[in-house]
Amino acid sequence: MFMRTFNPLVLASCLAACSGGEAVDETAVEPGDQKLVCAIGSGAELTDSCTLQLVERDGTAIYRVNHPGGGFRLFEVAGDGSGLVPHDGAEGAANRLEGDQLEVQVGKDRYRFPARFDAQ
Repeated sequence: MFMRTFNPLVLASCLAACSGGEAVDETAVEPGDQKLVCAIGSGAELTDSCTLQLVERDGTAIYRVNHPGGGFRLFEVAGDGSGLVPHDGAEGAANRLEGDQLEVQVGKDRYRFPARFDAQ
């Protein structure tokens, strides 16, 4: 039997090359940031127009998604490891695994993060 799970280490390793392991200024968007598939707003189509950064804050990995028209959203790994939740906790997130992608929806915005299957 196979169990589908989100693995934050896969996401972190995907970001290692673009972040260099250093803290990232929360107002900056770097040209080398990893592209992330997203749909921002009601009825928006999924495109690779967002960028993804790893932000270290007090030893905690926080994932920053920069929106194409400005603005951003911060995510962290859920306490039970089941997916990602908004860092500020103001809105809930719906997480769904689709193949090798973790789709996270917050309000009307959708994001697709790299994920993986674990055999159990």
